[in-house]
This record gives sequence, C-alpha cells and structure tokens, in this order.
Amino acid sequence: MLLRNLFYLVILVLIAFVSCNDEELPPIENEEEVITDVDLIFSPVDGSTPLTFGANDPDGEGPEDMVTDPIVLGAETSYQLFIKVRNDIDNVDLTEEIKEEGAEHMFFFGFSDELFDQPEGNGNIDSRADQVNYIDEDENGLPIGLITGWQTSTGGSGTLRVVLKHQPDVKTATSGTDVGSTDIDLTFDVTVE
Repeated sequence: MLLRNLFYLVILVLIAFVSCNDEELPPIENEEEVITDVDLIFSPVDGSTPLTFGANDPDGEGPEDMVTDPIVLGAETSYQLFIKVRNDIDNVDLTEEIKEEGAEHMFFFGFSDELFDQPEGNGNIDSRADQVNYIDEDENGLPIGLITGWQTSTGGSGTLRVVLKHQPDVKTATSGTDVGSTDIDLTFDVTVE
C-alpha cells in the first residue's frame, strides 16, 4: 500500500512538472554586467585639471581581479569626484545605465579618516548614516554616488574603498552595504600631499 501511494505521488509530481508552462515559471534575474574599467575622476572645484585614477580588469571576470591605480591628491583641495564605469570588452559605457537605474544602485565609500576634512569620519560602508557628500540622486531623492564632494586634509596616506550595490526594490533611505548584490568593490591606496 505504501509503495503504491508513493508511486502515485511521484506520478502527480511529474504531471505537475510537465504541465508547467513558461507563464508559470519565475522571472529570470537580470544578468550581471561585465565591468572591466572604473575611473575615479577628481575634478578640482577651482577649475584646474582633473585627476583620473582607474581600476582595470581586462578579462571582466570580476571586481576582485581589478588592479587599481594609486591615487595622489593635492592637500587642502576641494574636489568633485565623478565615477565612470565601462565594459571595454563590448565597448559599453555603464555609467549612464547606473544613472538611469539610480533607484536600484548606490555607491558607498569608506576611507581613512586622515585623508579628508569633508566628509568627516570614515565613510558610510560600515554605517549608512555616516556622512558622504552625495551630489546626485535618483528619482526618489535618494543618493546614487556617481558624483560626490570631497575636501582633502593637510596631508596623509591611507585607503579609499568604493562599493557599488545593486538594490532593486530594496533601496531605501537606510539600506546599507548589507542589502542587495555587489557590482563593484575596490580599494585604492591614497596619498594627500
């Protein structure tokens, strides 16, 4: 009797599986973008020449394989930081896509506290409530982070970490780096002189 009931259960499961059509299948998640290059462009607000530092992963296999340039910034200087993201394998500028899908994306920053007078502290990777001077925002008035403001200290050395989170339907005024998937996670050595 038990064997016959088990047999009928297997048949029912197979019928249910075979009769399932495409409309009943769960939606497929968006495929992750291939990112080969990230440029950090520090543009002095006094109009002097912008400084560009990059991270590069020619095979596009993942952000942990990216090689970062050392960053050297002038002391006591105000900058706007512009972030550019590309897939050079397929010749695609992903910056515009991040901007258009701003309600799903956010950059977070962590830095050694001796590098910058503004923002104060060590960034918002460890706590979303910590200060970062976001200039751009999404359609909901939440920060994206493709453009931020910075004021360097009198001098020092340390690191700057940049993390891009993909947070579709979960980005809020309090969502942090523990929410969503990570598209970019880079650490740059920084000298302010």
